[in-house]
Amino acid sequence: MAIRRTARRRGALEWLRRQLSRRPLPLWMVLTAHVLALGVAMLLYALPHHVIPHGEASIGIVSTRGGAAAMSQAAEPAPSEAAEPAAETAEDEAAAGAVDAQQTIAPTPAPTVDPKTVGNFREKYAGKFTSGEVRVTEDSYQSENLNIQVIKKYIEDLPAWVYVVDIYIADISCLQTAFGKDTYGRGYTEWVTKVAERYGSVVTMNGDYYGTRDTGVVIRNGMLYRDNKTTHDIAILYWDGHMETFSADAFDAKREMDRGAYQSWCFGPSLLNETGSPNTSFDDYADNLLKRNPRSAIGYFEPGHYCFLVVDGRSKESKGARMTQLANLMAGVGCKIGYNLDGGQTSLLAVGTQLYNHPSDGGRNSSDYIMIIDAVTE
Repeated sequence: MAIRRTARRRGALEWLRRQLSRRPLPLWMVLTAHVLALGVAMLLYALPHHVIPHGEASIGIVSTRGGAAAMSQAAEPAPSEAAEPAAETAEDEAAAGAVDAQQTIAPTPAPTVDPKTVGNFREKYAGKFTSGEVRVTEDSYQSENLNIQVIKKYIEDLPAWVYVVDIYIADISCLQTAFGKDTYGRGYTEWVTKVAERYGSVVTMNGDYYGTRDTGVVIRNGMLYRDNKTTHDIAILYWDGHMETFSADAFDAKREMDRGAYQSWCFGPSLLNETGSPNTSFDDYADNLLKRNPRSAIGYFEPGHYCFLVVDGRSKESKGARMTQLANLMAGVGCKIGYNLDGGQTSLLAVGTQLYNHPSDGGRNSSDYIMIIDAVTE
């Protein structure tokens, strides 16, 4: 009996095979098979590119304080040499000519600049820092290296909660950036307070979330990691503490590294024009990025004086800000340069090791952060 059943099954399978080979599959089955195949292909592509973390090699070009100092010296004209006194007699002229013909006059060297003075603002803001003690209140932090004020305000016109962190630093090394899991590459993300705890940062804000894109420039703490084409505006912070923004077509990474680029962000747009007034149009950016959203931005007043600005959004209480409104906020606090970073669920602000704002849907891990650290490093 078992042998007969097996034979019947084999016969049925053979019959089915013959029928399928003779008759084309229904259209819905063909379409379903193609959709499933496409889904599998996309999954196989996404796993290594977006899901499974993998480190990437940096370009490896480095800028340093010493290099920035050298560039500043090269830009300065060498001091002119004093003119030689005129010879009093023909004999003196002949003697002087003979001496000059036999010797090489070395140019006067340019004065050296100590790299430690590049990006050092301690003397400039001497009244902002303490002599060594640390003074902490609910909304301020003051030490020998930092003076930070945190302002939390509900703005009815938005309506939204807005957080402004006013930052004075004694040295450029007090402003640093960090990668999620301390690794440059795809898929490495980390929660803001974990990064703050590991580095002991006083204030931490999300960066441009470089890890979701293959485009744009990535410069972190003086190292050029990536230099790919982009359509986004670019912000550069230099070792000497000043900041500039560039349109994509006006930016050259090698040139800016030679000029002493220290940090870069490639998300944008740039929020203010050359006079510090708010920009009103952002033609190179998609409409969905310009609509009301949670926001994060970095602002620049002058070397050594910066601000972080975060706007909560996507809740009944706090609606977020349009890009034009964010530009108005940055101009309103007096920034000379304002630059939009990744927003939405990525907008995160930690004070100490505590999450300070109320991110959309609880927030999410980010691939990179901007930190203010109470320490001066070489």
